[in-house]
Amino acid sequence: MRQHYLRLCVMVFAAYLSSCASHPAIVERKNPDADEGFWRSVRSADVIYVGETHDDPAHHEYERQLIRGMLARRIRFAVGWEMFEKQQQPLLDQWEAGKLTTDDLFDRTGFQKRWAVYSPVYREILDVTNKNRIVNVALNASSETVRKVAHGESLSGEEQQTIPIGFESDEAGFHHFASMMGEHPGVQESDLRRFYTAQNLWDQTMATRILEFKQRNAKTKLVVFTGRGHVAGGYGIPLYVKQKQDLKQLILLPRGRLDLATDRKNI
Repeated sequence: MRQHYLRLCVMVFAAYLSSCASHPAIVERKNPDADEGFWRSVRSADVIYVGETHDDPAHHEYERQLIRGMLARRIRFAVGWEMFEKQQQPLLDQWEAGKLTTDDLFDRTGFQKRWAVYSPVYREILDVTNKNRIVNVALNASSETVRKVAHGESLSGEEQQTIPIGFESDEAGFHHFASMMGEHPGVQESDLRRFYTAQNLWDQTMATRILEFKQRNAKTKLVVFTGRGHVAGGYGIPLYVKQKQDLKQLILLPRGRLDLATDRKNI
């Protein structure tokens, strides 16, 4: 019975990372295309996070508007994707060089099965960025390594080498994570600790990739598409980026379904 609860909790854990809420310091209720205050915030940021709920069409429409708006304003930027794992970057590079079609890219990365089911807007954004020579960056950790960590399985030596170092998690981060997970029968604190370690592997890997990109491209903004559980409350990716570099980070949390207003938080 306890194994059943643990399997259920792993599923809830994955859902949490795409949908949990936050309490931002600044609330903005205008469509970005009509709000120059919004665009001043974007222009002043080094990293812009869009914390999406993966199956919410309003969030994807918001992302499309953001990319269109940045292109129209000639803002220099690249796009970072939770949806691609860092070892898949060579495939993204081949696609950008015209050596792979988008269908080939989706097939070889598993994107069609894992992510494209949520929205066709992902493809549209990839195509428009590629057409405009906007770089796309694979941010995420290996899903297999994260799965092993979440289940408490041993990692190979090669997998151990992929674990980020130099970051510090704390009890505040754990309690924030636990509060978002909520109460689940049969799930002990040791289970939550393990799931938190798995989340940190995601977040710290993406933070590392962001930092590496900014070191090479200091004048290029990075727009990051990720589940809002990775950025909610300023925890997760933004917290770990901040531990290593004082970048200007902007967190955008689109509102609920079919409501394109946004919450905004500068950190």
